[in-house]
Amino acid sequence: MRVFIIDTSNMARELQGGLIGVVGSRNPTAAEKQECLETVSHYVMGGWAVAADPSTPIGWLAALTAETACAPFVNFTRLTLEEPDLQTARR
Repeated sequence: MRVFIIDTSNMARELQGGLIGVVGSRNPTAAEKQECLETVSHYVMGGWAVAADPSTPIGWLAALTAETACAPFVNFTRLTLEEPDLQTARR
């Protein structure tokens, strides 16, 4: 499992405590699940929000842990990258 610290200094007020991104394997071991629970719980108790892809087992566990703690959750699958329009940028 990987945890990423995401800079939220310019984001919404509910994310000002900090935001962690959680990514894990598609077939997590019991140890990885336990690590996810402990890590996410630690951060949300400190006022951090959680971002993950709930369609993966670790992402779902991170989302469930955040929801249980009433912490903000950002769904990675709802975020999209907007590619700049190069034609407009050149004008």
